[in-house]
Amino acid sequence: MEQRKSNELQIGKAGEYLACAELCMMGLIAFPSEQGLPYDILIDTGSRLLRCQVKTTSKPRVIPQRNKESYAYIFNVKRKGKGNIKRYTYDEVDLFALVSLDTKSVGFIKNQEMPDTINIRVDSMKGSYYDEKGFSDYKKVKELNKTIKNQTEISKMLSIHVATVNRMLSDGYKPFKSSALYFSEIIRDKEWFECL
Repeated sequence: MEQRKSNELQIGKAGEYLACAELCMMGLIAFPSEQGLPYDILIDTGSRLLRCQVKTTSKPRVIPQRNKESYAYIFNVKRKGKGNIKRYTYDEVDLFALVSLDTKSVGFIKNQEMPDTINIRVDSMKGSYYDEKGFSDYKKVKELNKTIKNQTEISKMLSIHVATVNRMLSDGYKPFKSSALYFSEIIRDKEWFECL
């Protein structure tokens, strides 16, 4: 158990230092806070101070999907892990730095936009998530159906079950398109911080 706590502490510290380095390379002043404060980093934008809580993961985790598993970075922003119910309040923390150590990526989200738990998709897997594939398949089925009326033939061409093709071509069918975030969508520039 001690080894696990030590590893978690090292992962957390690595995330804090990586976030500080990223902020400094943008031209902002950033430094780790004192122990015991609700935030890990203090950021000076030149016009105001921002309190930043860092959440770090070493790699993406498996997310079960219908046909196959996929991966996402999972961050929980409650105090002391997912078992606790208390959130960081708006007067304690202005924003969260979400760090993935495997890609050395740092993203930022305002506290008021951050859910209790967030799954951030892996950029290298773009297009392979179940909802994205379904939306892409739907567009292909609709396009093919303009020239090919046989649903079995469309099914074979796209390697999709004929019942799925039938459902996609039925009246009122609306494909589900997720609003999930990719890590690249939360990577910010200096101007983003200056506008906070």
